[in-house]
Amino acid sequence: MKALKLIGLQIKVNFGISALRWYLKNDLKRFFGSVGLVLLVAVSIGPLFFLYLSMLQSAYDLAGALGQPGAIIASAVVLSSLLVLVFGLTYVMSVFYFSKDLSLLVPLPLLPGEILGAKFTVVLLYDYLTAAPFYLPALWVYGVNSGSGPLYWIAGIMIFLLVPVIPLALTSAFMLLLMRLTNLSRKRDTLRLIGLFVFLAILLAVNFFLTTIPAGEEMQYLEKILLAEEGLVHHSTRAYPPALFAARALTAGGVESLLNFAWFLGISLAGAALVLWLGQRMFFQGLIGASEVERGKTLSREELARRTAGASSPALAIAMREIKYLLRTPIYLFNSLAMIAVVPVVLLISLITGGGLESLLSILRDGAPRMLQILGGAAFIGVMALFTPAASSSFSREGKLFWISQVIPVPPQEQIRGKMVYSLLIAALAVPVVALAGILLLSWGIVDVLLAALAGMVLSLPAITSSLLIDLLRPYLTWDNPQKAIKQNLNVLFGMVAGGGLYYLLYLAGRYVYESTAALLSVYLVVLGGAALAGWTLYLVLMKIAPARYRDIVV
Repeated sequence: MKALKLIGLQIKVNFGISALRWYLKNDLKRFFGSVGLVLLVAVSIGPLFFLYLSMLQSAYDLAGALGQPGAIIASAVVLSSLLVLVFGLTYVMSVFYFSKDLSLLVPLPLLPGEILGAKFTVVLLYDYLTAAPFYLPALWVYGVNSGSGPLYWIAGIMIFLLVPVIPLALTSAFMLLLMRLTNLSRKRDTLRLIGLFVFLAILLAVNFFLTTIPAGEEMQYLEKILLAEEGLVHHSTRAYPPALFAARALTAGGVESLLNFAWFLGISLAGAALVLWLGQRMFFQGLIGASEVERGKTLSREELARRTAGASSPALAIAMREIKYLLRTPIYLFNSLAMIAVVPVVLLISLITGGGLESLLSILRDGAPRMLQILGGAAFIGVMALFTPAASSSFSREGKLFWISQVIPVPPQEQIRGKMVYSLLIAALAVPVVALAGILLLSWGIVDVLLAALAGMVLSLPAITSSLLIDLLRPYLTWDNPQKAIKQNLNVLFGMVAGGGLYYLLYLAGRYVYESTAALLSVYLVVLGGAALAGWTLYLVLMKIAPARYRDIVV
């Protein structure tokens, strides 16, 4: 009973249920505003959802013609589980170890397993939101097309409730071990960050090596898959074997379905039990030292005088403050750099395993003009800026300490410039990736690299300025653990949608110019000119509204 009450309390706190009830009774404008934001997000991702649904229907038609329609269920379970595993890394760390309620929960007469179990439940509920858009459409497509009965739908919902459990258990077990091993180290933040990236790299490497088709044997391998019974299902689940039990539980029928469901249920319960067992023994040990601050370096009078003798520009000081805050918070650093780190790993593994990347490189080397290659590299830098939450959570990450930015003797316009510099520096981390890929794979020269880097910085401006504007207009400052400033911040999603819309307009403009003139230089100039104009316009809007917004925001 005590554990159930704790779970209920955690759900109310993390999902804002109590706040919504208060808004419903006392502030209808705020209540409908919150509900409206959720509806707006649903509408904004609606086109992508229907595109995914149509892709699943096509996949079902193809797999059904081969006599293996269950492959879409297996693939959906694998995809959902992989997303839970990857995106759950920093969220588990944040909820387990950096929630502000830990200072209240730890002194209470609660077992470590009870606290961890409540937090595990909260993360699991969030993971249902991650898995639902990818699993439920596949369940619908298979069930409708196969004419499945009520038992299928009941089993499908039960499988859905179990899908995130195993990957979340793996992530939680890894995080418990990582925090336990690094909690007393002076470099614990660095070690934890390295651990997160190593875990992610191993995960991607294992996935690629298990699913790659042997080079030179493509036709024989594909023929073997297509002719074997459930060959597609087995191939789809090689990287994640539990998905095979989930797929068979829904598609095999009869006693075999029951047996496979029992296996999937048993593995899921075993994973949850492992987390509780480890939590009982390691959770409190991992918390030791979490709130300690390392003593700063003692400065001599001469060193102090030297450091305070000069002054840097306010914008640069703000940018350096943002960078230091990023480096001192592993959760922010991992979320900001994960995409930039993952893409090179994926490309490298694809080259090593002999995937389809080699044929694509041949087309780029032989068929794509150098100007188009450079524009493609610049577009990559811009897209990385779009998917990096550095700008879209810039104000929100300050949380309840935003009042410091309101009272320091630095004008809001200078602070905006500093955040622009910081966001551009984060975007610039993609430049070495483009440079190495261009030099090693496409035989670029130094001039090509410089042009791609410069164009990439220009193309990153629309994403950065639109994201900063959105976060300034509605900063999320009331989070209780740092992960929420990014993962539960709708500004990050709105920033991606807004920046993506601007990039789509630039793409349409570039395509129109190319169809009209067939001149790549004109496309280059129009796309970069449009990006610069959009970025400058939004920058001027930021400068105009910054003083009023800094004054009106209430922490």
